[in-house]
Amino acid sequence: MRYLQTHNNADLSLDDPQGTFMEPRVVVLHWTAGSSADSAWNIFAPTRLRGRTNLQDAGALNVSAHFIVDRDGTPYQLMETTRIGRHTIGLNHLSIGIENVGDDERWPLTEEQVQTNIDLVRWLASQHEITHLIGHHEYQEMEGHAYFKELDPTYRTVKIDPGDTFVQKVWDGVAELELQRAGSSSDTERP
Repeated sequence: MRYLQTHNNADLSLDDPQGTFMEPRVVVLHWTAGSSADSAWNIFAPTRLRGRTNLQDAGALNVSAHFIVDRDGTPYQLMETTRIGRHTIGLNHLSIGIENVGDDERWPLTEEQVQTNIDLVRWLASQHEITHLIGHHEYQEMEGHAYFKELDPTYRTVKIDPGDTFVQKVWDGVAELELQRAGSSSDTERP
């Protein structure tokens, strides 16, 4: 709760558990930079952030994701889709994070992961009013959009995951949903 109060809503009461829920509007695709779902789980399981000193200054709440997609395409749900997680600066309060096991070199993301992401995005759009699909590396392009909310103007990180190629494949697979991309000209107003 303190992380949300510090970064998203200064008026949030620390005694109000409803403050940790959201109405999802954005799906953010990530990669874990690790080789297994187990290793990803071990990173996300603790409540408090371990290591990652570049993130600790912003709060002790651990990073999280709503889903992990293993290299064979098996999805694991870690959180309710309406629970706020810490995965994307400025968008945590209305976004669902999908972490894909792998990276761009040692453990390249797989076609099975692409298909599972397509299926997850379609399912999420059927459950929630999803308007945007972005890669983590695109989150700063959302600044200036009504969705982006970060109270600390100095809290930004540079991300490269999951890369344009992976995001484009997922985009192509869900084209019929007509979701918006980060930085598109129609991104200046809340839909």
